[in-house]
Amino acid sequence: MLSPVFLSLLVSAASATLYTPISTTCPSTSLVRAASGLSDNEEAYRVSRKAVADEALKAWLTSTDSGFGTAELPTVALTTSGGGYRSMLSGAGVIQGLDSRDSNVSTSGLFQALTYQAGLSGGSWLLTSISGNNYPTVSNLRDTLWEQALQDSLFDPGELWAAVNDIRIVDDIASKEAAGFDTTLTDPWGRLLGYQFYKQDDGGAGVTWSSVTTFSNFTSHAVPYPVITALGVKVWEGQCLPGPNATTYEFTPYEFGSWDSDVSAFTPTEYLGTSLKGGVPTSALCTTNYDNIGYITGTSSNLFSELCTDLPAPANSSTDVAATLEAVLDKIHE
Repeated sequence: MLSPVFLSLLVSAASATLYTPISTTCPSTSLVRAASGLSDNEEAYRVSRKAVADEALKAWLTSTDSGFGTAELPTVALTTSGGGYRSMLSGAGVIQGLDSRDSNVSTSGLFQALTYQAGLSGGSWLLTSISGNNYPTVSNLRDTLWEQALQDSLFDPGELWAAVNDIRIVDDIASKEAAGFDTTLTDPWGRLLGYQFYKQDDGGAGVTWSSVTTFSNFTSHAVPYPVITALGVKVWEGQCLPGPNATTYEFTPYEFGSWDSDVSAFTPTEYLGTSLKGGVPTSALCTTNYDNIGYITGTSSNLFSELCTDLPAPANSSTDVAATLEAVLDKIHE
């Protein structure tokens, strides 16, 4: 958690912001399902998207070689690995070369043939920058967002702390804490990522991962189904790093959960942050707006857990918070 003293200095800034989770009446449907197959929502999207993607794949195959059989076509997916800015930007180049809206090369059109698109860590930066802005082209993102936003690297400790001090980020973190939710280093990290990857002036403070389902390119099934992944760390067992058999979690606009046997369940992304017991909400009120797109992206690219044994004692001032962040990033640079 962030320093209680640091947060107490922000009481005056603790009014609700667009980032603050909201309490709302729980749905009548269950909030937990067994991982026995795709959810109804994902399956419906998959079927509709596959029909669109198949037409694009047929067109690409025919233009490449008219002898290709197109009666039965595979489901095509693309993923971008972790690796920070290097992964994000190299992955962007790949997508630009596959996107018929953005290039005219031999591979153009294959992006339109994708049914799924996934990303981890730096790959999730790319995926959410595309999906969180309603799927513009890579060239559009480069010219209208990235070229300016990426001038200052978040991996520079001095730049990072100067950005954390931005009153908008301070307000967001304080309001989330005031609403009764624990905050961690992932909160400011996710908000900082938001200012680099989302076009809104507030860095996507009010954009949730589940809200992607309302975007025009998603509702028209014009884009691949997005999946963000993250590895679980058993902190309750003293782990700082994912083990060799770490649980793989996935975040989609519809669901969060894991297919792995130690979880084997999913819950609606829209209601992340809701307190459950035995799969049932502990009150009549559920939480929404917890799944901020930057926060989910920050979770996938969490840089801090692996250094947990090397960090100083819990911070007791805002200066200690700054020193902690600097220690993390200095360690990463080594």
